Amino acid sequence: MTVVAEALSPPDLEQRLALVACGENTRPGKTRACDSCRKKGGTLLRITSTRAADALAAAICGTGSGVKTCDPCRQKAVRMIRIYNGETE
Repeated sequence: MTVVAEALSPPDLEQRLALVACGENTRPGKTRACDSCRKKGGTLLRITSTRAADALAAAICGTGSGVKTCDPCRQKAVRMIRIYNGETE
């Protein structure tokens, strides 16, 4: 069963996705994304809204399309899509 969380506003969601891309889970206590990840926030939100995990992982990893992304970036992409869908973590 999927539990749905309260929806975030678009600016909050953009910041949340940027934080995940920046490595929130790998750095305990991290509360803000770096400047680079914050600048990607809008793009990450647009790609996340399409639920295209491969494209999102490529944007996070910086590999571009057609190049295999790393496992951590693929995991971040799946997590970001879950957050976008309002699922609890």
